[in-house]
Amino acid sequence: MRRFESDPARTRLGLAYGPSALAYLDDNPDGIDYLEIPFEQLRHAPALAAIRQRIPLVLHCASLSVAGNVPPSAATFDAVASVARQTATPWIGEHLAFIAAEDADDPAAEPTTLSYTVCPQLSEESIERVAANLATARARLGDVELIVENSPQYFDVPGSTMGMTDFVGKVAQRCDVGLLLDLTHYLITCINTGVEPRAELERWPLERVVEVHVSGLSSQSGVAWDDHAMPAPPLVFELLDTVLRRVRPRALTVEYNWSPTFPQAILAQHLSRLRGALDAA
Repeated sequence: MRRFESDPARTRLGLAYGPSALAYLDDNPDGIDYLEIPFEQLRHAPALAAIRQRIPLVLHCASLSVAGNVPPSAATFDAVASVARQTATPWIGEHLAFIAAEDADDPAAEPTTLSYTVCPQLSEESIERVAANLATARARLGDVELIVENSPQYFDVPGSTMGMTDFVGKVAQRCDVGLLLDLTHYLITCINTGVEPRAELERWPLERVVEVHVSGLSSQSGVAWDDHAMPAPPLVFELLDTVLRRVRPRALTVEYNWSPTFPQAILAQHLSRLRGALDAA
């Protein structure tokens, strides 16, 4: 079994689990350092954990709803903890979002499970909720480190009292938690809220960053959207160069996992570009 090996002097380069990642791994068995794999896939297809015989795994998660009012079930906590042990993941990357919602018209009704992680209200109230939820999650998950990923913001969330940068920074400080900086989520948020991304990145709490995500985006009806089937735009690579001038994250993950036919030539080109950026930092 393979285990992720951290090195303060070197950022590990990996791919998000998917058909294009497996095809790349087949052709380039030493081309990446790890695969990042969703807990949800391993929960429903446990045999996928056998990939760890070929390459180390890092666990990603969209089930803990750390910014929501509806807590995960005990069974979900137990399953996440079990998969974390099985994969020997160095940390669990969870979205700073919620994936379940109460029925506003009938509080006694069963919560609705959403099909997508949703950006929370950016407020002090949400920060306190995240702090309470993270404390519960940490107690249930044991020794494995939990880091949180910035959500893409598609509109001005009602009731918000701050922007995403301040929200993430305050969560990191209040909860003493590491960050998974999704640079494409960050850029989407800047585009949709009218913030200049280069200048705003100077305010980001980069000293907290453990892992970085790189993926694509698309534009629909004037709104930027997350899109892991598209190559990352040049500005994402420019923002990464800025990040690497300030910090050395432990991992850099390329997320081109929404398309079963993502071009291998583009994937190889982008991995080469990222290796160059890491070597130059």
